[in-house]
Amino acid sequence: EIIGAKLVYKSGGVNCGAFGAVDSYWGCGGGQIFTELIKQDAAGNAVFYPTSSTDTVTTVNTWDCANGCTVSYWLSNTYHSNSNEIIFMDENTPYVVDESDIFSLQYSEGCCGVSTSDNAGEACADVYFYYIAATCEES
Repeated sequence: EIIGAKLVYKSGGVNCGAFGAVDSYWGCGGGQIFTELIKQDAAGNAVFYPTSSTDTVTTVNTWDCANGCTVSYWLSNTYHSNSNEIIFMDENTPYVVDESDIFSLQYSEGCCGVSTSDNAGEACADVYFYYIAATCEES
């Protein structure tokens, strides 16, 4: 079971055309972070992190898009749109995953396919997962 994820900024930058259209690592500037980790599976896209109970996240504003994608922008008292790394930790809400699950980092407006005409850039990151340690029973 996954209890968290760590995003480490590698290169590039993105902007949404607001807040002076300055590139950032993770979002739109102005304190809003538009990057989220999405799990893509047979049931459709679902926001994996952040959630409203993720450590260090103070606000998550989520909306459903016409194309079926559910996205959010979020605020944190620890991270900002140019943090070198972001750790999503939520030990109270573990996720069961398997080898067929696919994950992607998405910029919320891009996933929705709305308000993209003023967006620009690409950013790359390494993604690491935190797992609950497995225990083995002796036979």
